[in-house]
Amino acid sequence: MTYVKEPCYNSLQERWRDIIIWYFLYILIVITLIIMVGISFYKVNQKRKDKKHIKLTNRWREYLGFVLTDENAEDLKMQQKHYNKLHSVEELMAFYTALLEYKDSAQMKENGEFRQFIRENKSLWVSLGHVYAKKRPIEKAYFAFICEQLCINTPEEYDEMTKIMQEYAQEPSIYCRENALKALYAFGNIDAVVEVFIKLSRNNSINHRKLVTDGLLEFKGDQIALAESLYNHLDQFKSEYQVAMVDFFRFSGEPLKNKLIKILKQGDADKDLVCAILRYYAKYPVQEYKDTILSYLTIPNEKDWECVSAAALALGKYPGEDTIHALKSVLSSKYWYVRLNAARSIVELDTEEAELMDILEGQDSYAKEQLIYHIKNRKELRLQNG
Repeated sequence: MTYVKEPCYNSLQERWRDIIIWYFLYILIVITLIIMVGISFYKVNQKRKDKKHIKLTNRWREYLGFVLTDENAEDLKMQQKHYNKLHSVEELMAFYTALLEYKDSAQMKENGEFRQFIRENKSLWVSLGHVYAKKRPIEKAYFAFICEQLCINTPEEYDEMTKIMQEYAQEPSIYCRENALKALYAFGNIDAVVEVFIKLSRNNSINHRKLVTDGLLEFKGDQIALAESLYNHLDQFKSEYQVAMVDFFRFSGEPLKNKLIKILKQGDADKDLVCAILRYYAKYPVQEYKDTILSYLTIPNEKDWECVSAAALALGKYPGEDTIHALKSVLSSKYWYVRLNAARSIVELDTEEAELMDILEGQDSYAKEQLIYHIKNRKELRLQNG
């Protein structure tokens, strides 16, 4: 008879330690098996979905081929039985995949059949928008994406489809909101875009500034007219939207350069908005406004150093002895960005080194450091340019 020697434990504590180790090992094995089964199930399910998508796409490709290219087709109006299928997001995805082949077709663009197909079925897209309004945000987002890609509306239209996209844009889901806004940008109607941002602002639905600015720059209609309209309604937007819109003004052109100065002269605007406007006047300088911009170098509230920094940078486009004197006065600021921008502007104004000797030979190491750095960069740049 063979006896198995049991492990010898020096203490009850060591015995419990081994039990706990084995317990965690078993748990780890079970979790690993669950993950492996989950991955396998996901792959099988994804493969099934891919096959179904290909099958549905081929059906739509066949149908669209008949409608768009067959001379025997009576008209471009989609049949009701085919429209009803689009209530399913899987069918909608397959439809769009098949439609892409014709959307990018040079022949379709030349003859105008594709655009005619979209316009002929306008009432169906509107109905479909109401259907997807009752679905999950991710499905609404996909429908809005298709509306943008197909550019269903024209800039002159402010209709039911416009209102549907405005409603989608009120969704808490960032994907749905952004896709709906992109659809409105693609439609190109100025009033629709202005109104949707007024609604978002009133509801405290804040988009990231860069998303708003970049989105407005995608507007397919008249961007100058859009900028004018946004400016006329600027007081109806929260400060986050105001800043994004001023950034849009800066990238889209200079027609507002004689209007934005009013906000700087008021002196009580949000500091982020002030900085955005100062950046605007750095790109589109107006010499008559120099005194107003100079006034922002002497803001008494130290918390608004960002405004001082933005003004220092903008003044690089406003030559004059008073400008140099004011910039030199903030070279000793305790804020690094203020010193950096002041020194950069002084050098950008081609100030002679003789005018800067009081700083270069002075005891202010911070001011001296920034000036020397930018003067050196200017000399290197001139050498490179011959």
